[in-house]
Amino acid sequence: MTKPQRRYGTAVRYRDKISKLSFTNSMVRPRRLSDDELLTRIVAFLEQRSELTPWSLSDVAPSAGIGPAGLIKRFGSKAGLQRALTQRWIELVPREPLADGDDPAAILAAYVGREFGANSTAGAVYALSEAMSDLQDPALAALLATGWTLQAQRIAYLLESMNLPRLNDPAAGGTMLLDALHGALFRSAVDLDQTAPLLTLERFLEMWR
Repeated sequence: MTKPQRRYGTAVRYRDKISKLSFTNSMVRPRRLSDDELLTRIVAFLEQRSELTPWSLSDVAPSAGIGPAGLIKRFGSKAGLQRALTQRWIELVPREPLADGDDPAAILAAYVGREFGANSTAGAVYALSEAMSDLQDPALAALLATGWTLQAQRIAYLLESMNLPRLNDPAAGGTMLLDALHGALFRSAVDLDQTAPLLTLERFLEMWR
């Protein structure tokens, strides 16, 4: 009677030891970052990057906390990572309706400043060079077209919500304003301060009021 009890007791102690070891290992094992977390880190790095030369996986890997080989495993290649970044940008284009009390003019100004404002001349040059590079890839160009369509629709929705008396066609106005904001980036690249995105927006609103 005693042998099975001792054998069982030994098994329990062994099992408990293994459980504690597994728990300890799980406590020290780094948590695997999600794709979205990696993309968020990479975007933050690229937005602050001052170099005008094209970036590589080796450039962005340290900011993501993962090696270049890990990025290849996740996204396949730099082109795959670029598609994931562009898809993420599309998903972040606001689509929700305004809530009671929301100020569409303030929301539009905040969106324009966030999406089209460049921290520096170098930042504007970088944004434009990335867009030109993306347009050479059919898959990326299709994603850009989708994103720009959604942006124009969002801008049109906010313009319509402002009840501007001289804006007869909010959809056309949204597309025209989006084109002008992209043009403002070109001017920002040569440091013409009077063409800042928010000032471009204000000039259009003045015409439509």
